[in-house]
Amino acid sequence: MKTLWLQQSIIALCLTTPVYLALGFMEKNYGVKSDIFLIWYFLGVACTPVIFGGHAIAVIMPSWRLILVILLIGLLIGGVANVMAFRAVNNSPNPGLPIAIISGGTSMCVFLASALLAKIVPSYFNNYKFDAWSLIGIILVIAGITIIVVRK
Repeated sequence: MKTLWLQQSIIALCLTTPVYLALGFMEKNYGVKSDIFLIWYFLGVACTPVIFGGHAIAVIMPSWRLILVILLIGLLIGGVANVMAFRAVNNSPNPGLPIAIISGGTSMCVFLASALLAKIVPSYFNNYKFDAWSLIGIILVIAGITIIVVRK
């Protein structure tokens, strides 16, 4: 039976929460800085699909050009974003605040950009459901995050 996106999201939520809690724990108890944790954590993340996915090497390595593009995106965007996110979690007064800001802001940006890109370049992007209720839901989440962050 195929897992639905909502179930996958909830499972990812449950599995990701301990990772962010481990940041402060590892630094306080073992002196492991967030950047070092990030390196070893993502090495494990990178191995997981290979170990549990059972993919053939041809699937994992589509072409050298695509791999280089993906690595470049990871280095220039994903790497910097994750280093900043892990540092923010480790340095904030509450580890949940940076995650709330990042996920809420990313949700809004992806929601709007997906709709826009589907209209501008439909040959490259899938059709996307854009409705007022979804937009209102995201805005309410961001408003709630803002209230929590601004409140002292």
